[in-house]
Amino acid sequence: MESKFKKKGCLFYAAALLAICVVIAVYSYAWIPAVGFIIYFAVKKDANGHKKRNIIISAAIMATSLIVFASMNQSPTLTDIDVDWGKTSFDISDTVEVKITPVPSNADIETLELSKNDFAELDYTDGKAVITFKKAGEASLFFTANGNIDSSAAAITITDKAAEQAQKEAEEAAAKKAEEEAAKKAEEDAKAKAEQEAAEKAAAEQAAAEQAAAEQAAAEQAAAEQAAAEQAAAEQAAAEQAAAAQAQQNTGTTVYWTPNGEVYHSTPNCPSLSRSKTILSGSIEESGKSRGCKNCY
Repeated sequence: MESKFKKKGCLFYAAALLAICVVIAVYSYAWIPAVGFIIYFAVKKDANGHKKRNIIISAAIMATSLIVFASMNQSPTLTDIDVDWGKTSFDISDTVEVKITPVPSNADIETLELSKNDFAELDYTDGKAVITFKKAGEASLFFTANGNIDSSAAAITITDKAAEQAQKEAEEAAAKKAEEEAAKKAEEDAKAKAEQEAAEKAAAEQAAAEQAAAEQAAAEQAAAEQAAAEQAAAEQAAAEQAAAAQAQQNTGTTVYWTPNGEVYHSTPNCPSLSRSKTILSGSIEESGKSRGCKNCY
């Protein structure tokens, strides 16, 4: 009997606690009809002298109901925030909405700030955290809610694909320009070398031609000098022979000749006369010959 009584007592207290919770929950909205009662009692005639009391009771109910309502609907204190970037690598042109979750989940985030940095900016409006990027690089970013609640930091990488593409194109253009300039320089060097070789060849040919001409001129001059020397020698020999003939003629020297011969001889024993049967003698003038024998003179 005692156990059964205790069991009934527990159920009673549980039911009573539940009833109290329901009453409190309902009572938090009692200020709404209390306002109507206050107005009603304020305008109603005081027939039995209870008007003031009723107004005070209604006002007390309204005040306590409002206090209960405010305490029940007050947001819990924010203790932490969870941040979800979705990913850690972004392009500088991206606009990212970061998911911010309060802890507890029904706590209010009144203000939200992004840690100081040179890479990103935060726009927090209507509970949405929107990030835009300012420049490429790597940054460790965190959020601060309500002025004193910091999130965990996230390592974020920002790239600038447009700048990278422009840099790549600029490098390719520079490489192409350098290649074209190198090819142009090589062509100019080859042309200059060919012109130099042609000039050297022409100079060598001209020098060879001038040397050949000089050698030819020297040879011609030598031949002319030799011919002149030979002519001078012949003229000198003729002069000497003429002088000798003149001397013989002047001195009356006897010479020898043949009737059909063309020269005269100084001696009848000249080898040229060995086959002649008729040998004449006399002066040069008598011989009628104009020159002497080479063997004799």
